Formats: sequence, structure tokens, C-alpha cells
Amino acid sequence: MPDSSRPLYEQLKQTVIHDIVSGRYKHGERLPSEIALAAAYNISRITVRRAISELVAEGYLSSQQGKGTFVDYIKGENRLLSFGAFSEGATGQSSSKTTRILSKEMVLADEDIAANLRVAPGTELIRLHRLVSEDGTPYSIDTAYFPTERYPGIFDLMQDNVSTFAIMKERYGIVFAKAVKALSVIRAGLAESELLHCVPGDPLFSISKVIYDRGDVPVHYSHYLVVGDRCVYTLTVVDETADMHIHYRGEHPSP
Repeated sequence: MPDSSRPLYEQLKQTVIHDIVSGRYKHGERLPSEIALAAAYNISRITVRRAISELVAEGYLSSQQGKGTFVDYIKGENRLLSFGAFSEGATGQSSSKTTRILSKEMVLADEDIAANLRVAPGTELIRLHRLVSEDGTPYSIDTAYFPTERYPGIFDLMQDNVSTFAIMKERYGIVFAKAVKALSVIRAGLAESELLHCVPGDPLFSISKVIYDRGDVPVHYSHYLVVGDRCVYTLTVVDETADMHIHYRGEHPSP
């Protein structure tokens, strides 16, 4: 566990989260006592208490007076549909998932975004920046781009907890035919750590996505970040058909 670049309580937090997510500590199981954890990691009980307190606040643990601290994390599974991200494509029935708009503004396409959307650099776009949460815990930052010429009037339709995919399909008649995704890992900066309630330097999944219609025309481009220790991607391939799934905190398996 020793890592001189991080406070000890943060190191303990990440160790406990890893043990919970990996299944070493299961849902409902009692965590070792403060004394036991302090002895196991050669740290003070004050340090242990702070780490546990923050894990309780973040929903990984729950504290019961006179009984101890218990794992409150439920490792569930949701299907990440071919076109969707966390906020758009999950098949779970949870009603506690929320999306909050951080900003929406008119921008001009730079060369990279223009190439992905196959528009000329300088084309007017709407940039939608959102925070996605589950049970009050943020787990994804999503940034999407929409050409104003293709989606006239969509700016005013973009609201908190409203699916942009539903708007694209129902209002503009868009039919999704293909999605291309690229996944990499980056480190959280100060801005990301504040929004996602993680530690600066924590690994984040960085996913870029372009969706095409039946004419092979790009109709959607987005990029989203997800805290690495809150989810696990799995990719299943059957013959030539692939389906990606995501496991993340707070959801039960889809039926």
C-alpha cells in the first residue's frame, strides 16, 4: 500500500475499494475493525477512521452503531448497448440514474471534431457537457457534439435527465446503424476529480464514440470519462457479433 505521493487515508480507501470490487469483501459482510485495519497496514486508527468515514459517505460502506462497518456495495451488471453510453444505453431498471447538464454552448468545430462528424472545420456545433450519477454518486462525465444544421432547435430541448438519443430519434427521425468506439485510460486531473469525487491521478476510462446512420453519415460524436475503479468492461464475441457489457456500482443484473 505505501505510496509517498498520496495521503495514507487515500491509499487505504483505494485498497479497500479494490478489495470490495474484486469480491474479497462481499455485500453485507462486516469489514475488519479499525484496530485490525490499523495493525494490518501499520497506520493510525485516526487514518483508518477518516478512510472508512469517506467510504461510508461515498456509498461503499455502511456503519451500524454497536455492530461495526459493513459492505454496502452491490456489484451488478448492465448491458452497454451497441450505440449507448452509461446514461443512454443501460438496460437496467434503476430510477436513481441522473444526468445533470454542466454546460451547453455553441462552439465551432476544430479539426478533430470536424473529422469525426465529417463537417468542415469551423462548422457551428452544440457542445453538451453532462455529469452522470447513480444513487447520488457521480461516475461519468459526458461531452457530446451536435451540428446545429442537422438538429435545428435541439438546444432548447436539452435538459437535465432528458435522453438526447430519444430526442434524436423521436424529433429528428435519426436511425442508428453503426457505432465506432475507442477506449483508453487517462489520469484524473483536478477538474475531473472534483466532479467525479475521486483522487487526482486516479485512472479514468476515456471513451470516444461516433454513431452513424444507415447512409454511413456520422450523426453523433461524444467523449466520456468514467472512474476506473467503479466499473469493469467485458467484451463478448460470438462469431462476428460483439456485445460489450459494463459492471458498475449500484445496479443489479439486467433480467
